Amino acid sequence: MSDKTRKSWIPPEMIATPTPSMAPLAPVGLEASWEQTRADAARVDPRDVTTFTGTPVVVLHNVRAGVEAVLAERAWFEAQADGPTLDFARVASATEAAEALVLTANRAARRGRAKPGLREKIQRARKALVALRAGADALLAAGIIDEVPDSSGTGPTGVARDCVELASLFRTKRAQTRHATAVTPALIQEAATLGTELLAEITPKGAPVSRQRTETEKAAADDRDRVAVVVTARYHYVERAAGWRWGAAASEHVPAMLAREAGRRDADDAEAEEEEDDDALDAGEGTTGEDDAASDEPAAPAARKQTPRSATKR
Repeated sequence: MSDKTRKSWIPPEMIATPTPSMAPLAPVGLEASWEQTRADAARVDPRDVTTFTGTPVVVLHNVRAGVEAVLAERAWFEAQADGPTLDFARVASATEAAEALVLTANRAARRGRAKPGLREKIQRARKALVALRAGADALLAAGIIDEVPDSSGTGPTGVARDCVELASLFRTKRAQTRHATAVTPALIQEAATLGTELLAEITPKGAPVSRQRTETEKAAADDRDRVAVVVTARYHYVERAAGWRWGAAASEHVPAMLAREAGRRDADDAEAEEEEDDDALDAGEGTTGEDDAASDEPAAPAARKQTPRSATKR
């Protein structure tokens, strides 16, 4: 068969010559940390895997602080001729694992976040609510009504409740409010319908979710939970080093992995409770931990002054 009659024939001059710019990009940042941690996460015993329920960015912040504190004392550790040998690369690897946790937790949280069409419906309800509230404020200023219902919140559930409440107000006061504002019967009807539908469709935060997870979602959650075990094990080594260096004062230099500033609320807690739930917590069994270290490693630190919140759920 000649070149001219071959259907798959491509002129040689049309074939691109490989160049350095065509080479695959190497992972960087959090993705690079995940690639470096992936193998250790895969080797975690399934019996040690539990559902991670902590806040990944808090873990990363605390791990970085602890690792930096220990690494800053390298000269002191190396000067202890009769002490155990400290693996500084192992200490630094805790930060790498914590970065991988942030990435994997983000991927797990983003799976199946919203029901189809729900976000668009929420946006429409917000626009309708703005018009209703402006009309209600105008009626109040004109003395046509005595009060405007308080807002139920800025989250989707609060918006839905306010749509229903204000639509009811304009419907029952239609005789007094007709032509007094730009609120039309169509807008009243739309707000009432959207509010009712949203209250039925939105899953309140903390409510059980019956939707079955896909295999992709299960895999993302499993990656997160396995990396959490790796982070816990690696940071345990950092805490042991801190215990050797500072003794009972270790907690003043190296924070507990899940510790928070007293009285400070979680970023998740600061969100309105009525925000739609991203996903149900992923089930898991077992405990996190690390095998007993060799005799030449630092001893465990003294009791911590900070009381970390639990990051796992039985």
